[in-house]
Amino acid sequence: MNTPLIDESSRSRLHRSALFAFGVTAYVVAAGALVAAILVLLGVLPFTGGPLGELPLGPALAVDLLLLVAFAVQHSVMARTSFKAWSARWIPAAAERSTYTLATGLVILPMLLFWQPMPALVWSVQAPPARFLLLAIAVAGWSYLLVASFAISHFELFGLEQVYQASRARPWTPAPFRVRWMYRFDRHPIMTGLLIGLWVTPTMTVGHLLFAAGCTVYISVGVFFEQRSLQRQLGRPYEEYCERVRSIVPTLPIRRPSSGPSVAPASSRSRESS
Repeated sequence: MNTPLIDESSRSRLHRSALFAFGVTAYVVAAGALVAAILVLLGVLPFTGGPLGELPLGPALAVDLLLLVAFAVQHSVMARTSFKAWSARWIPAAAERSTYTLATGLVILPMLLFWQPMPALVWSVQAPPARFLLLAIAVAGWSYLLVASFAISHFELFGLEQVYQASRARPWTPAPFRVRWMYRFDRHPIMTGLLIGLWVTPTMTVGHLLFAAGCTVYISVGVFFEQRSLQRQLGRPYEEYCERVRSIVPTLPIRRPSSGPSVAPASSRSRESS
């Protein structure tokens, strides 16, 4: 009788190790893409146009709009329940979030590389104190976004928690709903930080303006559908949370008597996680 070269136990360990390596790779790619985008928006790295160079206005606008559409399609389609059900035939459940994260990074990186800068100025603040203040606010916005990711579950948000638990042959349990940190006064702090980072800049070019405007439109639409989804999932407790805490523009929560348990939007399982 032939003896298998790899027994089932070893095959299982190999599978779990490969799954974890995939998750780590996805995290590195997505985190790297996000850091690169932040550096570009802060002016540390330029929008270069990549191999395309700087095109005339018409073609440049077409390229940039195409890149924005590609990002929106990837983010929207892969977030849909129907797509997740279809992809589950090939993608292990533990790798679903990492696959989404990896795809996001692989869409953002070409966007940054090929984005047409269109350098005509919309505004430019030259006074050093004012420039420093605007950059400080932008950095604060990106920091707010990062802290907000830990307020829900940073490593679950990027898929690392899922593949880590799978590598240990442990079942993964999603983080519970919690209202803590900035979620007590801001319903969508990740989006708030993103909007600050997109718009607060001492130098706004036409290319930067198009990038910020396109992302803002997507955020607005995404938040609308996210809230509808969460209302269906959580019902009255989420409606009460919305009554106490405003969206995007942080305010002190409006204290109202509540008969239901305190909940927070599960952003790691909603559009905000993207």
